[in-house]
Amino acid sequence: MKPLTIAPDAEHVTVDYLTPALAARGEDVTVGVNIPSAWDTSTKPHVQVALDGTPDVQYPILSVATVRITAWALSTTTAKALASLAMGLILSHPGSSTVASVRPLTGVLPTKDPDTKAQLASVTVRVNLRMSVPV
Repeated sequence: MKPLTIAPDAEHVTVDYLTPALAARGEDVTVGVNIPSAWDTSTKPHVQVALDGTPDVQYPILSVATVRITAWALSTTTAKALASLAMGLILSHPGSSTVASVRPLTGVLPTKDPDTKAQLASVTVRVNLRMSVPV
């Protein structure tokens, strides 16, 4: 009989790691899956984490998630620096009961949001998640 195993939520694992890691580096930013409803270019920068898919599952032990990290800021320079820092921090993840490892995918890609006029910069990483038996 095959065991029932599930993967942790890649977005929340990433948010839970980046929030204190960015704060420890002195970054005054918000971090989350959603953009704060009142966010605009006059507020502090925001780091958005999104699941871009799960291209591989090695049942019953590993789920491979593509995670996109997007920095929202007033300037391109700030957005790129913040995205680069977030990528460096998540790539240095030491591993845990939920994360086996993190690997780079795409480097910093800047753009602009036409609605908010925010400068954005995104990176993607491969988060290898340890599947577990639900309690």
